[in-house]
Amino acid sequence: MGYPRRAMAADEETPAPLPCSACGGTGQVISNLGGSPSTVTCPWCEGTGRFIADHDAQAARREA
Repeated sequence: MGYPRRAMAADEETPAPLPCSACGGTGQVISNLGGSPSTVTCPWCEGTGRFIADHDAQAARREA
């Protein structure tokens, strides 16, 4: 049971997407796995640089 959402008027703007806090909006992070640093795609935003609500960054590792 949650709170009902307020209906938005047609003229209200959609809020701007939030930048990913893990990569700072770049879509890339530095991983030290394997002993040497390397730049990899941010698993929290999947490289978009934008916050993804309810996203599980470790899901891809579990499926592998």
